[in-house]
Amino acid sequence: MIFWIGVVLTQDSLAIPDLDYRGKEPGLWTKNHGNLLLGFVGIILMVGASMLFYQQNLLFEKPRFPDAENIQAVLAAGDPTSGIVVIRILGAANDNGTIKIAIYGAESTFERPADAVFASVEPITAGQVYIPVPLNALPEKIAIAVFHDENDDSILNKNAIGFPSERYGFSRNARGLTGPPTWAQTVIARPLNNETIEVFVR
Repeated sequence: MIFWIGVVLTQDSLAIPDLDYRGKEPGLWTKNHGNLLLGFVGIILMVGASMLFYQQNLLFEKPRFPDAENIQAVLAAGDPTSGIVVIRILGAANDNGTIKIAIYGAESTFERPADAVFASVEPITAGQVYIPVPLNALPEKIAIAVFHDENDDSILNKNAIGFPSERYGFSRNARGLTGPPTWAQTVIARPLNNETIEVFVR
């Protein structure tokens, strides 16, 4: 009799946890873990799609093609001696006579008009002159000398004490103290295509 009661108690005690477990309400994770996993996967997909969209669209740069100015700049850079440079001479006292210009390409020939790399005689309009010079005629370094030959005798006239009586000028607007400036004072680098160099006579 005692043994039977013990067995019954033992069987009853084993059934108690099962009844308690079945009576409990399932937790949030138990109810929704499938939906939560799907939501997590959806978030990953959305982040990945956003990154792809950003890389493919927002970071994408439209192809750029050179316009006419860029093409011209490339062509000019490829051949530094193509085109022209404009020498603008200012400061003539009047429009009488002509402007004489000589461009020298070396210190050894400076102030020797017969050895100039470019020389020209130009009429004056409103006290100034524009002279186009082909760049392929100019070396990498040049010096410019000009004077206003008012009486058109092809000579820079001087007064009684030996100072020029006609206006003259050099590149870099150089002036000598007791005579003409030196090559080092007047030398400049060869200009770029379509560049304008101004020289004042005084």
